[in-house]
Amino acid sequence: MSNNTKARFTCENCLVIKQNSPKSNNPDRKTGATLENNIQELTRSVSFMSKQFDNFNVKLDNVILELKNIKIENEKIKSENNRLSEEVVILKSKIDEIEQFNLGITVDITGIPKTIHEDCKLIVEDIGKKTNTEINILEAYRIDSIIPKRSIIVAKLATRDMRKNLIRNVKSVKLTTDKICNSWQKENIYINERLTKLKRTLFYQVKTAAKEKGYKFIWLSDADILVRKNENTKIIKIKSPQDINHL
Repeated sequence: MSNNTKARFTCENCLVIKQNSPKSNNPDRKTGATLENNIQELTRSVSFMSKQFDNFNVKLDNVILELKNIKIENEKIKSENNRLSEEVVILKSKIDEIEQFNLGITVDITGIPKTIHEDCKLIVEDIGKKTNTEINILEAYRIDSIIPKRSIIVAKLATRDMRKNLIRNVKSVKLTTDKICNSWQKENIYINERLTKLKRTLFYQVKTAAKEKGYKFIWLSDADILVRKNENTKIIKIKSPQDINHL
């Protein structure tokens, strides 16, 4: 017998009992159970996410702390590097001062033409005679240059006073090459204190900058680089490239 046929022969009391039976399908009860399950699942998800977020915050705090420590360490390293750089500059300056002191009796002479079998010491002696300067030459030699006119004769004298007097007198008489040798074409002879490589570079930078800024006088005195804008301004001593910026 089919289910439909059975349903037609069921009495009314049995039908009521069947409808009120717990096994009957109740849509509201199913919906409530589903909603409760969803709420529980959502609660578990929120709890899980909260724990994950807390863990993330802890990790983030650790990363931030580590970055702060790295920054502090980098600042220490930077400070130490700056200190070491300053010490290197000071040491280089002291070494340069010692080298310059050792050159205190030496002069550079430019403008003298180079000849075959030349005797540099004899040439310097002639310069002393032509300028009425008493000098005792310890050694003299030429340093060649790619540009012939820029080659120099280096002369080491016995005392600082001899060096100072020779420089002053050569500049005073405005000595020229034809006074040393009649066959030489007339050219100016220049004489200066011999400088270290560091100070030569600085002197060149000072001359270039000072001329651009209208300074009239640029000279050396006992290896000190001095500048003066005009006769009515004070003398400025240049010790480093930084001083050039203040001209």
